[in-house]
Amino acid sequence: MFGRRSGNTLPRRTPRWVMALLIVVVVTMTLAACGSDPNQEAAQQNKSRLDNELKHARTTLGLPDSMLNPIVSQENQISSGEGGFNYNYQDAAANYTLLYNQLVSMEQNAQQTLQKQANDDIQAFAKAVTQLRGEGFSEIDVYQARLDQAVQDWNAAKTVGDYARVDTTAQQQTAALHALWPAYQKLQDFQTILRTLQNAGMNSAMGQIEYQQNLDAIRAGLPADRYAKLVTVIDGQIVQLMADQAEATPYIGAALLDSFQARIDLLKTYGQNTTTFQQQHDDDVTQLKAAKSTTDYLQLGQTINKQIDAMSLSLLKAKAFSDYAQLQKLVNTVANIRLTCHLDNCTYPNGDYPADYEYLDHWVGVGDAHDVLYAAHDVESYQEADDVIGNLTINLRALKDNLNDPTPHSQPHATDLLLINTAYHLTGKVIVVSLREQTLRAYENGKMVWWSYVTTGAYRPNEQLPSWPGLHYAMYKLYHTEFTSPDPPGSPDYYAPTPINYAIAYAPNGYFLHDAWWRAEFGPDTNLPHWDPAAFSGGSHGCVNLPENNMAWIYNWTPIGTPIVVY
Repeated sequence: MFGRRSGNTLPRRTPRWVMALLIVVVVTMTLAACGSDPNQEAAQQNKSRLDNELKHARTTLGLPDSMLNPIVSQENQISSGEGGFNYNYQDAAANYTLLYNQLVSMEQNAQQTLQKQANDDIQAFAKAVTQLRGEGFSEIDVYQARLDQAVQDWNAAKTVGDYARVDTTAQQQTAALHALWPAYQKLQDFQTILRTLQNAGMNSAMGQIEYQQNLDAIRAGLPADRYAKLVTVIDGQIVQLMADQAEATPYIGAALLDSFQARIDLLKTYGQNTTTFQQQHDDDVTQLKAAKSTTDYLQLGQTINKQIDAMSLSLLKAKAFSDYAQLQKLVNTVANIRLTCHLDNCTYPNGDYPADYEYLDHWVGVGDAHDVLYAAHDVESYQEADDVIGNLTINLRALKDNLNDPTPHSQPHATDLLLINTAYHLTGKVIVVSLREQTLRAYENGKMVWWSYVTTGAYRPNEQLPSWPGLHYAMYKLYHTEFTSPDPPGSPDYYAPTPINYAIAYAPNGYFLHDAWWRAEFGPDTNLPHWDPAAFSGGSHGCVNLPENNMAWIYNWTPIGTPIVVY
């Protein structure tokens, strides 16, 4: 017999069923680790398919990252927990498939989406150019050239990538214009300081060189971020002038305070409370009088620069609200000019209507400007709002000036040419639609080449369906198509599916120039209530209607990208 070992005893033998279970668990874990789990394999395959499609969309089709980033972000969220204890490969596989389907749908609609987006952004670019030109900014030519090129590129675009590049250009140039104005104002301050030094008989040669370099940079058309840096650069140049010429520091300080006070006075004209800024200015005046050393002047110069820069948002916001108030006043003034229907079949003969009902509208007129303005929150968005306000104002003034113009409809009108040549600086082919004349005139290189009576968006006593005033561009063309009503059956605005022979989209959301073969007449007052049952006894639903033969002519004459001014 063998005796027992002292200490530990031998372990008991492990039951066979336990060993079998352990083997199964180990094998299962090993297989899972090797990726043989069918759900895991499906997830990986679906992710790979999605990644390949993303690569195809980006490199072959040219879809911009701005469109693809939401899908990429969702894909990253799905894959972020992979390999974790609670990770659900089945859900991941389904979600990858969902994203893949979304991407394919996006690819199928990408060209139309980007075409519309590029059109919107070109219009925003055009409004920004027009706004700065109207404010007397003489260095706008470089941006006008870029706008013209963007329109040409849009006209020639054929692929998704083409439209994406045009859209990117328009967005970047608009952002640059919105960032330009603060830099330009700062450059004006610098010029004022140099003049002050010259008047005092002091040397400003180096400052003049720097000023010219800054001006050349602005004329060259910098990106938005470079304009922001230019403000800082000019601030540094001003302070450096003070450091280089100790005897000039009092003059420079005084000139800076004059610029500060000018901004305060401007803000006051906008009806804003300037107490805080005025107190800062007055404190600076006291410090300037007390300054004795170069260091004192340098510190004060830096302080004033910061205070001036801090006013940029307040000034732009106040200007936008002031311009909106002026637009609202103009809209109300023109609305008091009452017009009546002169057709033989008017159904509203004893009524009258405001001369600018399109501009009274919430969606396409002053209401749109209101919404954009009250949604603004930073320098760029307030500048964008001011662009919208300024362009509506330009067009409404033209409408008002044109009301009493006796020039025949078939002849060029002064307001047409003012908008084409001065406000919008348009070249080549241009279409102009006069809302009050109910007339379309076509111009080429400043010469009128054709005209037609039209019918624009309806005026009704209680509801309007106005055409969209402003500068637009021919987006795309449709031939032998069918329009379907956006309103449900039973709505007073519903219409049965209607064949259209020629159509040119001039603004997003279904605004077209198109033939209206069902209309009995076109021209003055046909946008007002009158007996024409086939045409809802009034104007259009917002489109610009033309007789079929006339629309055929304008359809063939108009390339994509042609400016269309509606006023």
